[in-house]
Amino acid sequence: MKNIKFLMGLTLAVGLFACKNEDAGPILTLNSPPAITVPTSGTSYILSADMQDAIFETFTWTGAGFSLKNVAQTTYKLQMDLQGNDFASPVLLSATNDLNYEMTVGAMNSKLLLMGIVPGEAATLELRIVANIEDKLDDIFSNVVTITVTPYSDEVTVKPIYMLGSATLAGWDNTAALEMTYVDGGRFEIVTTLTPGAGQFIKFISSLGQWAPQWGTDASGTAENGVLVYRPTESVPDPPAIPAPAIASQFKIIADTALLTYEIFEYGDIWLLGGATSVGWDNTLALPMTKVAEGRYTITTTLDPAGQFWKIIDERGAWAPQWGTDAGGTADSGNLVYRPDEATPDPPAIPAPAAQGLYKIDVDIVALTYTVTPQ
Repeated sequence: MKNIKFLMGLTLAVGLFACKNEDAGPILTLNSPPAITVPTSGTSYILSADMQDAIFETFTWTGAGFSLKNVAQTTYKLQMDLQGNDFASPVLLSATNDLNYEMTVGAMNSKLLLMGIVPGEAATLELRIVANIEDKLDDIFSNVVTITVTPYSDEVTVKPIYMLGSATLAGWDNTAALEMTYVDGGRFEIVTTLTPGAGQFIKFISSLGQWAPQWGTDASGTAENGVLVYRPTESVPDPPAIPAPAIASQFKIIADTALLTYEIFEYGDIWLLGGATSVGWDNTLALPMTKVAEGRYTITTTLDPAGQFWKIIDERGAWAPQWGTDAGGTADSGNLVYRPDEATPDPPAIPAPAAQGLYKIDVDIVALTYTVTPQ
């Protein structure tokens, strides 16, 4: 019986000793946090679009040191935030197991613009590393490095082209050529009146006051469409000019300097005519007006007091619907009076200005008003 008690006690003692050894296993602790070595605090950068593919910086840091070897790989997150924000909303630049991260100028610039930093203005930023081992420890933070970076605008600025020629309001004065609106790719457009007839032409130039670069056409070019012929320098002969349409009207002109093509077509929703205009009272030749907003239209054209009056029609070749004015209408401004159909009497025509010249006519067919402004 004594032997049995002795053996049971020995077994219990060994079991307790084994449990104590298991509880005393190795413990993972942090010896040293990571530290950013490149860049150093106080470094300044000025970014530029022509360097967008160049290396902005190779961020470098030391690894976190732990009490045990052969632990799982450490993940390092490189974070950036505005100075004074205490990393409340950090931007993640990288998450890697490496001890460095290479970033281009363009990539950094995009991050800065997304943060709301104004292009051309220096911003003070803070960088830090956040280390972690498969969630076995709380996040470990490095030192904070302060840098200054000035981003650039990533908006693409397209240099305009200009239209001129005997058929245009600018004539052949290359200092007064009409600026065209950029659309996309190599496409530019303008809506304007053109003087019709043989001997009336247009061209396009790249810079005000310069005859090169310019674009004309070739022998196949028409008043509707054709190819553009590019003249890069003064040493290259002038290409032929583009012929104007046969009728006096308002046109949209599209020039594609990438595909080297052009188009010219009549453009308008409502139409101007009258004795004071270049087309007289022929409603089949009425001048198209350009829509600038809902119910609002405009045209810049020559008005002649000898013709006395003008009106607006809704459809070429038809006298209704149309707009005239009332007894209070003047050559400068007034109310529009709408005639919806042929059964409704004609409203009075709008009087022409006292002096012949170029005028901008603005009408609002919703508010029923018009203004005439000398140019």
